Amino acid sequence: MNDFFSHLINITLEMAPWLLFGLMTAGVIKAWVSEARISRWLGGSGMGAVTRGALIGAPLPLCSCSVIPMAMSLRRQGASNPATVSFLVSTPETGIDSIALTWSLLGPLMTVARPVCAIVSGIFTGFITLMVERSAGQPGTIPMDAPTTGCSGGCGCTPGVKSDQKGATTAWQRTRSGIDYAMRDLWDDIAPWLAVGLVVTAAVTTWIPYGNLNSLTRESWLAMILVVLASMPVYVCATASTPMAAAMIFSGMTPGMALAFMLAGPATNLAPLAILRRELGSRVLMAYLIGIFISAVGLGMLTDQLAQGMGWIPEVRPGELDEWLPTWFSAGCALLLAGISARNGWQVRLARLNKA
Repeated sequence: MNDFFSHLINITLEMAPWLLFGLMTAGVIKAWVSEARISRWLGGSGMGAVTRGALIGAPLPLCSCSVIPMAMSLRRQGASNPATVSFLVSTPETGIDSIALTWSLLGPLMTVARPVCAIVSGIFTGFITLMVERSAGQPGTIPMDAPTTGCSGGCGCTPGVKSDQKGATTAWQRTRSGIDYAMRDLWDDIAPWLAVGLVVTAAVTTWIPYGNLNSLTRESWLAMILVVLASMPVYVCATASTPMAAAMIFSGMTPGMALAFMLAGPATNLAPLAILRRELGSRVLMAYLIGIFISAVGLGMLTDQLAQGMGWIPEVRPGELDEWLPTWFSAGCALLLAGISARNGWQVRLARLNKA
């Protein structure tokens, strides 16, 4: 058990500075990119809107649960089904916070491959949706004055300062509001799942010998399909999937398998899928699932081919702390995140006591 706790502490320290940096950057994006502006960018029903949906969604700090209310709101403001689907796929698959974490745990190749593949996956799935709708003769958009839905919180549309109202706040107040969102709503969304990912990663690192699953690479295409099928019904956010992907590579799986897991897992979740079927219909839901499956398998196999062609051999060893960041700095970032969690939990408890 001593080795397990040692690995758990080291992985936490390795992740903490990059996670904090990602959260701060996510807050700035939240503050300066409004939902109304995104809605205007997603207008139209062709491939242009589909491409914009994937490009806009990729850096946004939203997971597979929290992206649903925002996407449905955008849909009711005039975004087409294909553009909405493209946005729904690329947004939870990656984000500025998970990209920062990917750099610390998986290295530069996966840091570049992850957002690029998320965008490609979103465009491909949106394209399939567009083809399905055109074959069925369905319109791509709905009236701009259609009613919007409310939000249950934690989804990026938390009531507060509206960043698209000119003169409503100063630049500092707007930025502070976004960072507050990242440290409260976003962090509360991902923290429990990130904790699970850390425990799983530490357990794999401790009790599964390095490279023990190398035998899976002999039938890589079949293993890739199994990884995607297994990850689709399991909820895991993009941030929490990162240390788990590192554990997969450590245990002997290929970088492409880990990438396929990071694409399919965060983009599919049974609860949002039920909402997606109700809001957009069974035909769009089927296109959504088929697009994610094909793109995750295909992009995973392509990543493995590129890695082999480049002679890149992953040396992922989660639990071995990098030396170039001072330990005191990493520990300070970890303690700061722990303090934020404690503050948020205490405020939630006080709110419940006041209601009672």
